[in-house]
Amino acid sequence: MAQMEEDRVTLWKRLFINRDFGLLFLGRLVSQIGDGIHYFALTWLVLDLTGSGAALGSVLTVSTLPGILLSPFAGVIVDTLDRKMIIVGADIIRGLLALALAVVYRLGILTMPILYMATALLSLCGVVFGPAISASVPNLVEKEELVQANARNSFSMSATGILGPIVGAVLLGVTGYFGVFAINGICFILSAISEMFIRFPKQEKDSLHVAPEQSEAKAPSPAGQFITNFKQGFAYIWSNVGLRTMIMFALALNFMANPIFSVVFPYFGKEILQMEASHYGLTQSSFPAGLMLGTFLIGALTQRFSKHQLLSWGIIGQGVLIVLMSIIAFPAVHLHLSPTAILASIAVPTMFLGILNIQVNVPLNVALQESVPDNYRGRVFGLIDSLVQMLVPVSMALFGVLVDIIPTAYFLIICGAASAGLGMAMGRSPSIGALYDEMEVKPHSMEVTF
Repeated sequence: MAQMEEDRVTLWKRLFINRDFGLLFLGRLVSQIGDGIHYFALTWLVLDLTGSGAALGSVLTVSTLPGILLSPFAGVIVDTLDRKMIIVGADIIRGLLALALAVVYRLGILTMPILYMATALLSLCGVVFGPAISASVPNLVEKEELVQANARNSFSMSATGILGPIVGAVLLGVTGYFGVFAINGICFILSAISEMFIRFPKQEKDSLHVAPEQSEAKAPSPAGQFITNFKQGFAYIWSNVGLRTMIMFALALNFMANPIFSVVFPYFGKEILQMEASHYGLTQSSFPAGLMLGTFLIGALTQRFSKHQLLSWGIIGQGVLIVLMSIIAFPAVHLHLSPTAILASIAVPTMFLGILNIQVNVPLNVALQESVPDNYRGRVFGLIDSLVQMLVPVSMALFGVLVDIIPTAYFLIICGAASAGLGMAMGRSPSIGALYDEMEVKPHSMEVTF
């Protein structure tokens, strides 16, 4: 019996590292699946109600605006308030909103204004939920376990990227919109319940420094303190050269990567290669499959190579793969290939792009989590989220115009070469190298409060 208990504990540790991170991981997994189910059902519901692509676009825009506008301010909230309360509260609110949508739909009074309002509120919850999770992970695991923790989070995101739409489609066919919203709401509530049992470490917070001559003056208002904390977050990032450089490179990479996958590859597959929808769908699923494979490799790779090397090599490798994929875009090549050969020539490198993406994202997240103090972590992640989301529509629009002007083969060569160049620059950056060197000697504390 004792051996069975020991085996059970060992299995739990191998899967989830420790009890508290395991509960956080499972809660986040359920939340992410719920998000995937919700937005799949929302897409079809808007089209059922309106039959308008413009209406669908407006709802999706409403879902992104809170992240663009409020993420930096959300970081202040994450650093100021109790993160456990934020994480649990966000899931409870999302659960209640989904259940309310189910009731409203069943009563036959669901309208587009209600959907707009619910979508905005759900997005607001996500704005604080994401940075709170990212800021909490380093406090729930040991320093040497951060790679494993981030790999598991990446696995969760890739798995839910596949499962969310599939589960949403099945539920929609079996239960209809009422069942989808009701089950989704229950899942969010269950996620919140699991997160209630997490033993979050004591959270470091900024203290307000008041000059002695001002000690009897009126204390700053909550709004004044909020603005002060917001400015301190910007000042901290700007004063840290390695961190500032890392963030600038990460933004440049995201500026290129998002439209490559969302604009260039679909145009490449449909308009240039004339792929069937089913074949292109397989190439789309090969990327998250690569992400999942990458999570099994990253632990071993970090034992053999430095995180700085993995980050640089991963970006260079992705750039090289994109350049190689450009060969298929030349008519002299793809016009002489069978549909199966075209599928393989796109799906295989796309899978390796997913594998390499893990080798980039995990070292990048670990660097941010280890180098940023706990009392600034929410603001740093909130600012990054906001900047990334602000750049997405700009990069999408720009690449959408360029892909019509520049022949796809040459456009892919340009994008791939630019990515490889960024990877080499990051590998040679002394400030980023110093940031990783500092991480190797920085102590990591885990004082858990019950």
